[in-house]
Amino acid sequence: MTNLDLYRRMHAEGKFPGHSTEKWSDHIAKMIKEFNIKTILDFGSGKGMQYTELKLHEKWGVEMPTLYDPAVPGLDKIPNIMLPFDMVICCDVLEHLEGEELRQAVFNATIRARKHCFFGIATFPAKKTLPDGRNAHLTLWSQDVWMRFITDVRFQGDALVRVEFDGGEDGR
Repeated sequence: MTNLDLYRRMHAEGKFPGHSTEKWSDHIAKMIKEFNIKTILDFGSGKGMQYTELKLHEKWGVEMPTLYDPAVPGLDKIPNIMLPFDMVICCDVLEHLEGEELRQAVFNATIRARKHCFFGIATFPAKKTLPDGRNAHLTLWSQDVWMRFITDVRFQGDALVRVEFDGGEDGR
């Protein structure tokens, strides 16, 4: 069973609704205003409840973002590369990936951003475990390692890339 299969199973069980985007909401709102953002792709959106329930996009003053999550049926088709978005947000996603999946996610998110790409990354173990017993945060790197990795594998276009880190409640 692949990691993606494990995440599909967890989504089917009601895990990962998308609420973790809320902790980054103020950062995102500032970037939307600063860069005059109109269109957003939420890359790794979960089920999108951050918009259907929390209405974050309304707080930000933008239309409903396009949602993409490879583990959620109906949201698992990656948007066409020829139709970039003003902003791509990717919150609490990258640490759930590893290896080539992680490289592809960074590249695919950044290539779809016309103006700005925002990554919110947790640097501590998750509370959830995968069905195979591993911690759901498969990649736990220091901030420096994350920054070098993203710089190395991102699409080298015109969009600005911003990375913010969540060290957990105790600062880990």
